[in-house]
Amino acid sequence: MTDQQPTARQRLLDALRTGTCFCGADSCTSAEPLVDALLTEHAHQLAEQIRAETAELKAHGVLEPDKFRPCRDAADQIDPEAQR
Repeated sequence: MTDQQPTARQRLLDALRTGTCFCGADSCTSAEPLVDALLTEHAHQLAEQIRAETAELKAHGVLEPDKFRPCRDAADQIDPEAQR
């Protein structure tokens, strides 16, 4: 079994249960940083999922070569880390 990182959803639920902030602070003083951190992390996770699935399809010869780059570009469009 592989160790998977908790999803953004799970981290938010854990933070709400323990009373800490999603961003790692002891508490949230406003909702904006919480929402920003959650959306940023969720977008990154979705992009990573797209990349992993398209790479697997490409490796197995299921994804046509001309479709791989548009999939990768779409993942980069939604990934905040790719835009830095």
